[in-house]
This record gives sequence, C-alpha cells and structure tokens, in this order.
Amino acid sequence: FFRRHHFLVVFCRRVSHPKQQTAMESDSSAPFDKVVVAVGTYDGVLAGWDLEMTKKKKFKISFATPVHEGSVRSIVIAQRNADTASNIPQPGALLSCGYDEVLRTHDFSKKINSTGEVRTPAEFGTPVCSAFAPPLSFETHNNPAPGSTHCLIGFSEGKLVLYKKKDWSVQHVLAGHDGGISCISVHPSGKICLTGGESDGKLKLWDLTKGRLAFVSKINPFQAKGGRTSYDAVSNIVWADKAPDGNEAYAFCYGNHITVRHVANGKDLLDVDLPSKVNEICFLSVDAGLFVAAACNDGSLPVLTVEDGTSEERRAIMAIEPVDGPIAGEERFKCIKSLVGGYVVTANSAGVISLMELNGAIRMITSNQEEGGEPNEGRNGNGDNNDDEEEEEEEEEPEKEEEEEEEAAAEEEEEEEESSDDDDEEDDDEEETKPKKSGLYSPVKGDNLTLEEQWDNFTLKAINYDEDDDDDDDDDDD
Repeated sequence: FFRRHHFLVVFCRRVSHPKQQTAMESDSSAPFDKVVVAVGTYDGVLAGWDLEMTKKKKFKISFATPVHEGSVRSIVIAQRNADTASNIPQPGALLSCGYDEVLRTHDFSKKINSTGEVRTPAEFGTPVCSAFAPPLSFETHNNPAPGSTHCLIGFSEGKLVLYKKKDWSVQHVLAGHDGGISCISVHPSGKICLTGGESDGKLKLWDLTKGRLAFVSKINPFQAKGGRTSYDAVSNIVWADKAPDGNEAYAFCYGNHITVRHVANGKDLLDVDLPSKVNEICFLSVDAGLFVAAACNDGSLPVLTVEDGTSEERRAIMAIEPVDGPIAGEERFKCIKSLVGGYVVTANSAGVISLMELNGAIRMITSNQEEGGEPNEGRNGNGDNNDDEEEEEEEEEPEKEEEEEEEAAAEEEEEEEESSDDDDEEDDDEEETKPKKSGLYSPVKGDNLTLEEQWDNFTLKAINYDEDDDDDDDDDDD
C-alpha cells in the first residue's frame, strides 16, 4: 500500500534548550522531541507518521487516505505564524498536487482530512512541483517567523503560477521553462525563488515581489545518441542559510552531478560528479561546518563537505555504501529531507521511512582532515612522528634500489642475448662486412689498415648494410 513513495515532507518540533554536547560525544539526545512525516505515493495515497523522541523511537502511522486519482506529484507544508510566546515555528496546511490536475489542502489538526480543492487550468498540464512562500523553517529567530502567504506551482507545460494562499486565486502566471518545470525552491525570505527546467537545461531566479525573471544560468549538457545535445532534468534545489564564509548558498543536482553555489558572487563552492544518479539533496548545517547529503539511485548516501571552493580536493564519505550489482531496485533512495542537528529523514523505493543521524559521518570527515592536514604531522594525527614507520621506510629504500639494479642487469642480459641471436642468423660474409652497431655506426679497426682505409671501409660497409636490410625486410627499422 505504501511501497512506492514519490514525495516526502517532514516537520520536527524543536526542544527549547537542547542538551549541549562536545563534538566527539554520542548524540543520544536529539535537538527535537517530535517528528512528523508525510508522504505521497504513486497510488494517490497521502500517509503520515509521528515519532515521539521521548518514547520508544518508532514511527507510528497517524493517517492514510487516498486523495488523488493517479499519483501524487508533489506535497509541501506551509509555515504557520509562529507562537509569539515561544517563538517556535509551527506547521500549517499541507498541499498535495496530483496527476489528476487537482490541488488539495489538508490540516494536521484534522488528521489530514481535505479542507479545500482547486482544479488547475487544463492548458497548463500537470502540476509537478510546489513551494510555499515564505517556506517552512525549523530555525528559531529573534523575530517571529512569518507565515506563508503565497504558493508557487510548476506545471508540466512550463508555466509557473503564483497563488494567493488566502483564497487560492491566481496572482501571477510566469513563462517558466520550455519543456516543463521539474523543481521549485523558495528563499527563506520568501522574496525570491529558483526553478529548474525539465529539459531546457536552465536554472532561473525569480523576483516574487515584482513577479518577473531576474537571472538565468545554464547547466552542463551531455551528448545524446546521434550527437544531439540534451540536458538532464534539474531534480532538486535547496537553500542554505550560511555558507562557509557566513553568506548564503544554494545547491542543485541533475543527473549524477551536484553543484553548491555562492549567492553573492556566483562562485561554485562544490561541483562534483557522483557514481550514480542523484534523486534529491539536502544541506546539513552543524557546528563542524556545512555539508551536503545526497539520496542516490544506487542505494548510497554520500555526505560531502562544502568549503570555500579554492581547494581542488573534496572531502566526502559514504554514510551508506551502494548496493552490489547493476540495479539497486527497492534499495534506491528517492527522497531525503534535513531536520536540525545533523538528522535527516529518508524514503526508499521499498517504502521504508528512516530517521538517520549523520553526525558520525561528519565526525569521520573532520577527524580525517585533522589527522592528515599538516605536512609535518604523523599518521596518528597528534603532530608526533611515528619513529617505527620512519625506520621501516628507511629499510625499504635500499631494498628498492637493489631490486632496481637487478632489473636493469636482467634487461642488459636480455638485450645481449637478442643481439647475439640476430648475429647468428646472418650469413658469414655479412658478419665480416657489417659493422657493429652501438646506437650509431662506428668503424671497426682492422689489422694493418691506415686511418683513411678504415674510414673508407666503414662508409662502404654502412651503405651495404642498409641496402641489405631493406632487401631482406622492408618493415625492419635500422
């Protein structure tokens, strides 16, 4: 019933004062006490689970209902106005977009019973992606978080439609992308958003306050069959509150490629290809820095470091190794969403929902950097050289030299044997007239010959040697 998850949304209720821990301590206490997960399936079912962190850490299903005829193409949760007393963000309405070209709103307090329905214009095609503005946030701020006021819907025919959340009336219809819109991501301020194209290879920045296009960038193409240039669909876009230098960044993925880009200067902080197709990505913002986690088609879950982009080296680790074999099947990770404190929620093709803590993978990345970061540090990472390893290296050096000398001597013997075999195959007359070769021809000293006679003899012999060789074998190089 829930095997084929298509889209996943999560919300967590943060703890007011989470337990402070050091970097190397085990994170036995999560920075939240409740997690709510909602998924949409290919069968048109909307389902949800709750997880109370204070009780047994096990997801408990809270609702499951068919909401669309056909697959659920997208789901998203709105931001409700924050509680002024606690200043903690609250989840609002849940929107689902279906293959039946219908938008439905749901309410968590009513166990996801449908609270409204909007049918989209037929000429726009199928609604395939959605986002609220301002989006849902897990972070607490000094000022109360504003609630969502608008909703953006991307359609298969390429249109980007801006709805008013209050009455679901259309405020703007933007041109969008040629060939359809594959994903939408709204900036935390709610004033701008990024959209990715399904087949036009474009990433577009939109000014939502003015309702117009602000910037366009292209992704790398690939050569399809027949030499035609094609583009992968931009499968996911996410925003990061802080890049390594304290400014903002965003990340997007297409095919097996991941790019993290600086917002202010447009510089690529991370630009890598992975072994498998990337279905979705998320940022992990922790004390150790900024990281990206990816849900891949081969069942792997890599975690990559986002740095300033000056170094050619990339630090990463496989939190979950890929599945053995050419096809991952039901082990493919389809969705990944980040919570807070290094926690993520994933969904795979088998219908398994998992809450994962990736702080261990992050600690392994940072500890490896500390161990090998300085040239004068030993492998133990504490700055002391390992004397035993140095002695072993010193013993290995003369052994290598002896091996090289033996190999060189063996090669010389082989060359001498080959040259002697070639001489035996020649006629006796040719052996008397041919000069010996040592890279270039050199005269052979004869008995009772003057210097002029030796030189004349050498020149004649050299010419005769070349002519004989060409007659015997045209392909033989002298």
